[in-house]
Amino acid sequence: MGKRITRLLPLILLLCAVSLFVGFWGMLPDDYENLSESVIATSLFSNNLLSAITTKNYWDAVNEYKPLMHTWYIGILFEFYLVLPIIAFLLKYIAKWFKKDFYRVFVVGFVLLSSVSLLLYFSSSVSDGDRFYLLPCRFFELALGGLVGVWMKKTDKLSYCSHHVMIEGACFVFLVLIMFWGCVSFSQSPTEYNLVNGQIMSRQSFIPKHWLLIFTVILSLLFLISDNENNRLITCLESTKVFNLFGKMSYSLFIWHQPLLAFYRYFFTDEISVVVLVLIFILTFVFSYLSYSGIEKKVRPSKVSYICMLVSFILINSFSYKVYASAGVMRDVPELYVRKTEVHGRMFAEYNDRVYQYDKDFSKDNQGKINVLVVGNSFARDWCNILLESDVSDKINLSYKYDWDDLALKRVQESDYIFVFGHKHNVPVNVWKDMKSDAEIWGIGTKSFGASNGTIYKKRNKENYFEQTIKIKESFFVINDILKAEWDNHYIDLLSLVLQNDSTIRVFSDDKKFISQDCRHLSLGGAKYYAQRIDFSKIFTKAAN
Repeated sequence: MGKRITRLLPLILLLCAVSLFVGFWGMLPDDYENLSESVIATSLFSNNLLSAITTKNYWDAVNEYKPLMHTWYIGILFEFYLVLPIIAFLLKYIAKWFKKDFYRVFVVGFVLLSSVSLLLYFSSSVSDGDRFYLLPCRFFELALGGLVGVWMKKTDKLSYCSHHVMIEGACFVFLVLIMFWGCVSFSQSPTEYNLVNGQIMSRQSFIPKHWLLIFTVILSLLFLISDNENNRLITCLESTKVFNLFGKMSYSLFIWHQPLLAFYRYFFTDEISVVVLVLIFILTFVFSYLSYSGIEKKVRPSKVSYICMLVSFILINSFSYKVYASAGVMRDVPELYVRKTEVHGRMFAEYNDRVYQYDKDFSKDNQGKINVLVVGNSFARDWCNILLESDVSDKINLSYKYDWDDLALKRVQESDYIFVFGHKHNVPVNVWKDMKSDAEIWGIGTKSFGASNGTIYKKRNKENYFEQTIKIKESFFVINDILKAEWDNHYIDLLSLVLQNDSTIRVFSDDKKFISQDCRHLSLGGAKYYAQRIDFSKIFTKAAN
């Protein structure tokens, strides 16, 4: 285990230190807080667990802006290294107890565990996030590779596949095809969009995503088994110094590619041209070569190495904890109402989450007020904050529900106004049947403020800082039109209230506050901005009963 730690940890600590340094210079507090959280998890080889708990979705566009997102794999790998000797010890004990050959028991045991892992991977009860990030669902990949390695060493070579050039070549070709075309999608049904991130939801890949991984594992194993000296392509590549260097630098290349891409997207743009891609590739190679020659080749298990790693680990994580405890606030950010002297952990999420306190039945003490029920996810909670920051806040009796459960349906019967984030056709039939005859249902519009405020915040010392606008995905305008057509004159069009003449979206309110901290949810300044611009007299036209 000492060798594994010495192999993996030094570059991880360097990556964390560099990311913290760059983030200190230009990241907004919420993003820097998230980075510090990832640093701690990554240095403990558990960023996969953090990702499973927080983002839950590897394919979320937000992950493209996270410098340490890719270290989830190292977490799974290290966890496998931890459980492997424990499993081997238990199997050795079982073999000894039943007086069986350890090799046979080992193979049978790992085949059974891999089968269980594969069943978990395909289980419909396992979420996509858990399936992707947690070791029990990915155990079979690493275990099968280990079994093939043991098998090949035990039998020298597998007679059926060994020295078969065609098998090896075919596996290589299919792996390349999967890499470039496996995720190409087609649509067999009308296009549907994710109302939060604007991504297309209904597209299906030529190869189902679950099976892509299985095919990759099988082809990789066959490629390893059939590896031989008769394949001219492979022999030519293996004899090339550059190819060999890339192989030796593979860990460094893996470490540096994501932070370079993420920071470029965060500080510049998410539109990566061919020129930029080539430049990032060159920088990745340079960084990787320096870390490979300066760290990987030189660090070996020793007392000095362990002391240096321990000191670095303590310093980096101590600073990360301080950043996390300070909610990522390293300087005053007036555009977010943030001061260094008034901070606490998770303070930015609190504003949106405070709405959960309204998840209760309508208060009987607020007779004479308008009963307002809001149903939906965090975008619905944004609407609640707009209402609470508006002049109508003292005239309404607010209740919030995340989804249409029995409690929500019960509150429907008492509601004068119901606001929903989502499609009109997804509102349950019982809602329309049980609501008051004079009650109204309104649709809450989608919104977007780009993908990252880093491109905005880096210009904080420029004269035109507060005049900046940003482009958003065209899909959000499509979504807005779809929802507007569904809800007709009972639709709250939030997008049009920040739309500029050049089809860009404004980032700051008139009083120079960020409308959104994370480009999705409203900040305090954003809620106030909308509260001042929405004509509530056109919405609340009926008095309370």
